[in-house]
Amino acid sequence: MKCEGCGIEIQTEEPKNPGYIPENVLKEKMENNESVVCQRCFKLKHYNYLLPVTINSDFSGELDKVLKDFETVLWVVDVIDFEGTFRKEIAEKIKGKNIFLIVNKIDLLPKSTPYEKLKNWLLLRIKEMGINIRDDHVRMVSVKTGMGIEKTKQLLLQKEKEKALVVGVTNVGKSSFLNRLVEAEITVSAYSGTTLKVLKANVPNTDLQLFDTPGIFTQDRLCDFFDIYTQVKMIPSKKIKIKTFTVNEKNVLFISGLFWLKVLKNGVNNLPPIITVFLPEEISAHRAKEERVNDLLHNREVLFPPYNDNFTVFRN
Repeated sequence: MKCEGCGIEIQTEEPKNPGYIPENVLKEKMENNESVVCQRCFKLKHYNYLLPVTINSDFSGELDKVLKDFETVLWVVDVIDFEGTFRKEIAEKIKGKNIFLIVNKIDLLPKSTPYEKLKNWLLLRIKEMGINIRDDHVRMVSVKTGMGIEKTKQLLLQKEKEKALVVGVTNVGKSSFLNRLVEAEITVSAYSGTTLKVLKANVPNTDLQLFDTPGIFTQDRLCDFFDIYTQVKMIPSKKIKIKTFTVNEKNVLFISGLFWLKVLKNGVNNLPPIITVFLPEEISAHRAKEERVNDLLHNREVLFPPYNDNFTVFRN
């Protein structure tokens, strides 16, 4: 029996391992013919609380095994962190497949965003990556508002494909995208790694089957260096804030408590640089004199996240 939330095998013996559910709860669910989800998925869905589990993080290697059975791949990326989610290692794995690039979180971009220019830039990056994706297979969507979802579904159905594999790194909205397409709900959260095994979902009234793969963990995005609670705050849910600062020589600009930068020297004609930052709603920018750096770093009322003192702010 598999968890209907994450697809992992249900078990009742090891609470710290994937798929755990108390035996009495499982028995009650079975007797009442109710859906069975593991304890982790239950708490994640109802309380937004992530239980730690011991899992094999080598999702990338597992992906190679699954890809052999699929011709069509839906690659979901995050427009807010495009360079961190449009990754060469994934491109190499799916090269030669019939690829749809699903560019999610379009709704978070500023209203002034020129979408035609954005589309052209996306096509340029695809070309630079060395993979072949048709222009009409580059889909700008928002799983939050539903923007672009229906057109993407219709395009998939026109291709008369019987099945497609959904891939991407963690926190790009992959499972949410799947939910929108199939008009059903599986476990979804801002936390990384909620999909533990491949899940199958049928698009209603069609022959199309979608298979959701585990999000591939990365180790080089800024968010990867912080605790899970900080990562949640770094993921925007509203339109990105734009703030512009003039930062004089020897002054610093903090981005919450995540990192700070110092202007070593003013520019031409001794003019200070003008810095524009794009921020999620939970992240702030704070300009200060260099001598205040240490005080501010220890003042969690001003500079947060991160919330865990074990995670050191970046200085370089």
